[in-house]
This record gives sequence, C-alpha cells and structure tokens, in this order.
Amino acid sequence: MALSKRIRETLERLAKAEEQAFAGEFLAPAIPGGVVQIRIAGVVCRLKIEPDDFEGWGVFRMKSPTTAELVRPARLAERRQYLELLPLLRLVVCLREENRWLGLPAHRADTRFRIDGLVHVRLIEEAQLFEVIQARFDGSQCWYDGPEPRHDPRAAAYLREALAGMVEPAQLSRPGLTAEERAAYAINYAPRLQAELEACRDRVEERLRAALAHAGAEFKNYQERGEVYRVTYEVEGCRHTSVVAQNDLSVQVAGICLSGEDHHFDLQSLVGVLREAQGGHGFVRVSLDNRGMPEEDYWRAHPPAL
Repeated sequence: MALSKRIRETLERLAKAEEQAFAGEFLAPAIPGGVVQIRIAGVVCRLKIEPDDFEGWGVFRMKSPTTAELVRPARLAERRQYLELLPLLRLVVCLREENRWLGLPAHRADTRFRIDGLVHVRLIEEAQLFEVIQARFDGSQCWYDGPEPRHDPRAAAYLREALAGMVEPAQLSRPGLTAEERAAYAINYAPRLQAELEACRDRVEERLRAALAHAGAEFKNYQERGEVYRVTYEVEGCRHTSVVAQNDLSVQVAGICLSGEDHHFDLQSLVGVLREAQGGHGFVRVSLDNRGMPEEDYWRAHPPAL
C-alpha cells in the first residue's frame, strides 16, 4: 500500500511539473537535427523543435510531450545566465571538420573531467585554429562560451603561421608554448603533411602522364628516389622502366642499352627510340625492374658523361 502511494505521488509530481512546463517557456541551445533538451522534475526530456532548421540559443515553448516551438532567439544576458550554471572547461581549438569544431583540454591537470581525445564544441560563433577558448560542460555536451581572456592570442597566431610554413613540431621555438598547444599543433601537422605529400605526388604523376601521353606512351606508375623518378610505362603494349631527373625529366638510365648516351634524351624522345627498337632493331634491357643487364654493370661499361 505504501509503495502504491509513493508511485502515485511521484506520478502526480511529474504531471504537475509537466503542466508547469507547458504553461511556461524555457531556454535551451539547439543544434543541427532540430532537438533540444529540457529537465522536468529531474527527468531529461528530448524535444523536437519547430522550425527544425533553427540552430543556436533560443527560448522555446512546449507544444506536446515530444515537441517544442521556437518563441524567439535568446538574448545575450539569458545565454550568459544559462552558461554560468555549468562548470567551466578551457580548450585549445584543434580541428575543424566541415562545420564541426574540435578541441583539446588546455590543462591536462584539470581532474574535474575525464576526457579522452578531442571534444566536440557546440555553437562556436567565431574561433581560429589553436585559440584557447572557454566552454561549459553540461554532462554530455561542451558549449562555446567565448575566448579565454587570460591567454595570449599571439601564441595561436604563431602556431597558425608555423603550420602554414610546415614547421616540424619538434622545431617550434616560441617561448611559453604549453604541452597542450604543441599537441594540438602535432594533430594538425600530420594530416597537413600527408595532404601536402599526396598533392605533390598527384602533380608529379600528372606531369609524367602528360609527357608520356604526348609521345604516345601510357603511364603506369613511378617511384621517387632521391633526385630522380623511376617511371614505368608502356609503349605499344611493351612495358618499360626508365630513370629520369626530377627537374627536367632528362633520361638518366633509359632502361635499354644506349651505349652511355642516355643523357641525350628526355622522357618524350626516349619513347620514340623505344618504338623504333621494338620495330625490329632490338635492344638490350638495363635491369631497373629485375630483368636484363644490371644497372651497375651498365654504368661501369658506359660511365655517364660529365
């Protein structure tokens, strides 16, 4: 009997709290997806909002137990009052993925929070890479609360400039950089370096492909070795590998025996020589791909011209 009474009282309390929620308005941050949260008698409720494309801080009114409508955007003072109820967390802005900002805790010694990896910071209005910001944590989300006023913005500017110049993380030399700022830089440097390398490789491949296509050959692949490229391609169905200089594509090792005259050709003109050789004159391969005369033996017999 006593248990039934407690259940009845709990249900009555929830019903009264819900009635009060329907009668009033509430402030909440809204994120893409059209959902806000409200706490009713200690119970967190997720409500779909109308219009569902609203993003930001708003004042809402419940329409049903599952929906709410936007009354108006929240004023700055209202937002300030809401955020000050939540614990403060300082973050280094690390990455931007499309419209998402990610941050790294600016003080690893802060034991109030157990955070592994990067944190998604919601509703950032304006921020720059490596800036230290204030955020408020509500137990599940971090909400942007402005820049950290006590942090020197010149440190973030230095890191952005270093990243633009692809300075290696170990070469950062500005006094006062924290371990967290260096970690944020390293997180950005690795993918930026990979992207730079891939872009460079794409440009090299396009250059080699265009040179060979102009001569009527088909590019297959290449490898970078010091100051040369080892290029594999096909001429009228026959595969060849040649070594060319990176700066001007002049031939270093043709892949066939040219009696040490390799340097008189570039990649395009070499294709004509190969096509003529295949036409019946024959040739001796130099082993750039594990076939024919070893490359070392070839150069001992035909030293390159100085």
